[in-house]
Amino acid sequence: MKQLTINASTRNNGGSAHSGRLRRDGKVPAVAYGKTREPSMLSVDASDLRVLLKSIGNNAPIVQLIEDDSKPRTSIIQEVQRHAIKDTYIHVDFRQVADDEVVVLDIPVHPFGLATGVKNDGGTLETVAHTVSVRCLPKNIPDFVEVDVTELAISDLIHIKELPALEGVEYLDHAEQPVFTVIK
Repeated sequence: MKQLTINASTRNNGGSAHSGRLRRDGKVPAVAYGKTREPSMLSVDASDLRVLLKSIGNNAPIVQLIEDDSKPRTSIIQEVQRHAIKDTYIHVDFRQVADDEVVVLDIPVHPFGLATGVKNDGGTLETVAHTVSVRCLPKNIPDFVEVDVTELAISDLIHIKELPALEGVEYLDHAEQPVFTVIK
């Protein structure tokens, strides 16, 4: 897992007026919370957030949050709110997790290889489940689950039970849930 970081500043005022002033100044209101801490109001730089989210791409949203030059804390980007028309960030939620805290989150699934049914029979690889639910410690969170689809023929499926075993990671979805298939 790559280590991505973002700096945050504590903010003392809440409310829509203060949040609007932050956004005009190029900041995004944020909140950080977790099992072992009280929620705290923060702000992050909008351009830093944009770069961070671009770096995350289609991977697990795990970052190191640095509040006011303190020690980095492992955090999950729980939610990012965007303005529907302006395409700007409105708010972001960070859920902080302890190193020994078991977390449950959805991890993206990425196929690799060219399926036999696509290569030889003109089929199309269809992704049935773009993410899978996993339970693990923060140190074991994968960026994504990579699945070899080269053996898939037309109408074949790859189920949750056939995903690669990852050390310290437990799949929570039903074992018969399909993830990938090749359709004609």
